[in-house]
Order: sequence, then structure tokens, then C-alpha cells
Amino acid sequence: MDRRTFVRGSAAAVGAATLPHVPAQAQSAPDKLRFGYAVTMSGPLAPGADSTTISAYKLWQKRVNDAGGIMLKKYNKKVPIEYVSYDDQGKPDELLKLTERLIQQDKVDMILSPYASHMNLASAPIINKAEYPVIMTTATTNKTYEQGPRWPYAFWNIAQPKASSGALSTALADLKKQGKIKGRVATVHPTVEYGVENNEAFLVAAKADGIEVVFTKSYPLGAADLQPLIREAMATNPDAFLAFSYPPDTFMLTEQMQIVGFNPQVMYVAIGGVFPTYKAKFGNKVDGILVYGPADASGIGMDEFAKAHQAMFNRVYEAGTVNVYSALQITQEAIETVGEIDRKKIRDVIASGTFKTVWGDIKYVNQLNANPWAVGQWQNGELACLFPSDKAGAKPMLFPKPQWS
Repeated sequence: MDRRTFVRGSAAAVGAATLPHVPAQAQSAPDKLRFGYAVTMSGPLAPGADSTTISAYKLWQKRVNDAGGIMLKKYNKKVPIEYVSYDDQGKPDELLKLTERLIQQDKVDMILSPYASHMNLASAPIINKAEYPVIMTTATTNKTYEQGPRWPYAFWNIAQPKASSGALSTALADLKKQGKIKGRVATVHPTVEYGVENNEAFLVAAKADGIEVVFTKSYPLGAADLQPLIREAMATNPDAFLAFSYPPDTFMLTEQMQIVGFNPQVMYVAIGGVFPTYKAKFGNKVDGILVYGPADASGIGMDEFAKAHQAMFNRVYEAGTVNVYSALQITQEAIETVGEIDRKKIRDVIASGTFKTVWGDIKYVNQLNANPWAVGQWQNGELACLFPSDKAGAKPMLFPKPQWS
């Protein structure tokens, strides 16, 4: 079992505690706040976890500690943060053991979310029972609609299936009404929580919207070759091809669709479609492709965030990182509002507040982010936010998707 502990600023905290004329409250303040997380550092999902989640955790820790730490007004002192982290290997059983360890043995002050829908869903009952408020940043599942209110310590940050898949169905229905497409759709998905449930949500929405699903099929996560599946979908002559995919499948599908010459008028890929590496690999061929979970580059604080990310990692941020970072901003604001680590009070602040973040204004209703960005599109080499279409910063869809060139 891997354990990695990162400490920043503790020497400065010790030095501050030895200064003369420090109030008694400050002398009793903790010298650090310990945040724990178990996340996928090995296995098929590791690259996505590193790009989306771990990078946000590292950047937030650096920026917080460079500023002196999190302000605890009970002690009139800023306290730096330390991480206790483990590799869950992408295995739910391992995640459960490690989450219990963080709570029972490491006795961390706060817990941060794991990576991927099925992993977040697995950990939610544990953190709720232990009363650790956690914003689940990379989880979209139909179960949140029912279970969300039953897990008051778990908050869900990204667009859930009815919102994201429903937006796709609505967009296709509008194109059909305008006579731009016939409304024939093919869908594929890996056999993991995200893929299965988003595909199911789309099928329900499509039926209600009068969209004809002419092909739908699953594939195992980590499949070596998806060309046979692509050819099957292509043979049904769909207007739109929707892949509720995870990396590396997102990359493989896009590449192999070009190989077989499949270029539908509408194309959607899910996790990984917003990655800068996706744009870097396919260049201007990404234009017109719809993607899950975009971020508005013109949002408040995004310039500073982008520069800090570039400076730390020497690469452009990806949109999912913005979502994760927004959850960390909310967590920090809630702690500073309470002024100490009182997890029940922190939970109540998160539940009742409206927070300005790099991902826009965020408020939770029944534990769910009330209005997250759901669907974006690559337009002229840049990522545009499309849905919700009534949200500030939303752009109209580019249609049809340009031909592969």
C-alpha cells in the first residue's frame, strides 16, 4: 500500500508560534490541517485521475500554503495543509479500506474525493457515516437523485446523467425539428458506472424527445480495438454518434472513427474529450466534437488559475481540473467561514451557501450542484460551453461537425 505525505509550510507555522506576544488562542492552534484522499494512481483510469483530480489537489495545496494556509479565525491564525494520500488502484474494495484507514488510523481533518463515478459512489456511505463533508467532483450517477438527500455529507459537483444526457437529447431533437437531421442516433459506452448510467439516461430522454436510437452497445473498459464496434454503428447510418466514454477509449474511438471513415454530423465523447492532450493529438479535427463537462475560460479567476497551473505543471489545464479546483475553493471557504475544523458546521455552510469559484457560481440543492456546465464543444480549436444554454457564457452549437481533414 502506497502512502505519500506532502507537507508545506510547517516550519513557518512553528516559527510563528514562537513569536512573542502571541495570544493564547493562537498558541493552541493546530500547526497543520491534514487532508486525506485515496485516488487512482495506477491502472487504466490513472492518467485521467492524475490530469483531472491529483493535479488540482497539488495546485490547490501549493497556492494555499504559499499564501500562509487556511485561515482559522478561532485561533486568528493561518494553518498550512498537509496531504495523506493513497493509491486505490481503481478498485472499489481497496478504496473502501483506504477511506476507513484515513478516518480511523490517520484521523485526518478532512477528506477529498476519489476519481470516477463508481469510486465516488462507493465511498459516499462511509464518509457520510463518519460525517466528513466531501464534494464528489468526478461522479455522475442516477443514484444521486435518490441517495443524495440520504447522504447529507456528500455533495455532487458535476452534471448528473439526466442533465448531461438530457441536454444532448434536447439538442438533437431541436436539430430534427429544424429539419437538419433525421434523428437517427447510435450510442456506445464502456461497462462502468458512468457509461452505463449516462447511456441509460440518454435512451430515456431520447424516447421522450422523439429521437430514434438505431444502435446502442457496450464494450469492456480498456478494450484494445473498437473498430468492429464502430463499423457496426456506422452501418446503421446514424446522424449522431454518442460515446459515453472514458479515456483511453475516448482517444481510441476518435482515432479509429477517422481510420474507418465514419464522420457523422454530430459526434459526442465524454470523459477525456476536454483534455488538452485530446486537442493536441487530433488538432483541428476536434472542431465540432461535443464533450462532457466543459469550463468557461473567461470565468472569474480563470486567468490566475491558468497561469498557476501552467507554471506548476508546464501544461495547459483541462476543464475537469477546474471543476475539482472549484470544490477545493468551496471547501476552503466553508472552513474559513466556520473558523475551525467542525465538520458538521462546515457541512452546513456548504449546503446553504452560494460560492464564487473558477467554475462559476455554485449552489447545492438536495446535495447536487444546481447548475453545472454539462456539454461543451470544440470550436475553432477552443473549448466552448453549450449547455445549459441559458447559463451565462453559453455559446450556440457549431453544426454540422466539420469533415475529417
